[in-house]
Amino acid sequence: MPWSPPDPNSPWGKRAGPDLDEVLRRARAQMQQRFGGEGPPPEALVGIVAGLLFLLWVASGFYVVAADEAAVVLRFGKYIATVGPGLHWHFPYPIEQVEKAPVTRIQRIEIGFRLYPDGAIRKRPSESLMLTKDENVVDLSFIVQYRIRDIEDYLFNINHRRVVKTVRDAAESAMREVIGRTLIDDVLTTEKARVEQECQALTQRILDGYKAGIQVVTVKLQDVQPPQEVIKEFKDVASAREDKERAKNEAQAYANDILPKARGEARKMVLDAEAYRADLVARAKGDAARFLKLLAAYHKAPEVTKRRLYLDAMQEVLARVKKVILDARVAERMLPYLPLDRFGAKVEVQR
Repeated sequence: MPWSPPDPNSPWGKRAGPDLDEVLRRARAQMQQRFGGEGPPPEALVGIVAGLLFLLWVASGFYVVAADEAAVVLRFGKYIATVGPGLHWHFPYPIEQVEKAPVTRIQRIEIGFRLYPDGAIRKRPSESLMLTKDENVVDLSFIVQYRIRDIEDYLFNINHRRVVKTVRDAAESAMREVIGRTLIDDVLTTEKARVEQECQALTQRILDGYKAGIQVVTVKLQDVQPPQEVIKEFKDVASAREDKERAKNEAQAYANDILPKARGEARKMVLDAEAYRADLVARAKGDAARFLKLLAAYHKAPEVTKRRLYLDAMQEVLARVKKVILDARVAERMLPYLPLDRFGAKVEVQR
């Protein structure tokens, strides 16, 4: 009867067993050809086959860990060691088992949408629609990138066959909490980077609470917009906000241009006024000093001082007057018209 272990947990794993009768028959035939006669007894053949099977069982303990992987060795289900890339050997099943995981590979998860191999993108409204602090609904999709940080925690503390769902649920829960305390205008405009950072930190805290052995590398928002039903109105609001910012920037540029000029003009006026004041003060002080000197001279010689002051005044007045002197004979032959008022000249005719 052919021998094949039916139990998948047998020492030979899930591999199908050899046909023992056929192996014994062939081995005995080869022995008969080599040694002649009846050949060795069946017990010897069984020992040889058992030895070969033992060698195969020992050889099944060799395994290879890829460059981006790490492996955990389990002995009767208990953790023994963690090994890195390369060729290794362990006691074959059922004594020891090896679990591998890609510890350096950056893996990604889409939330709010799915990207299929054919390039198609399909939205998942159940994941993407979230409520903001001001009770508005925002349609948000994002990507989470992660890697395995601790292979022991990864293999033993969570179901690593459902790790994608675990990370997706944690990231979605974190994003809903962050969006729930953020205004919709901030999510759509200036606060995207803050939302990403807070979501990454909160997702990491959730996974650390599970002791999942996973490190969140980054959270990146892909598409943030209002629901389709009100997207036109939100675009109008966004356009108005952009117009406001543009007008504000233009006003700021105009202010930056005119204010320095105004400050310069004001400074010039202040300096001119200060110079005029200094000139007037200096002149007044000079006039006062001159008057005091004249007063002292007047007290000493009044008549001389009066005469001097009169002559000085007449000299100053007459120096500004233009005078034309004509001979009488010439004046009789000239046209009696002179534009005297044009230059304010005083005409004197000598006879």
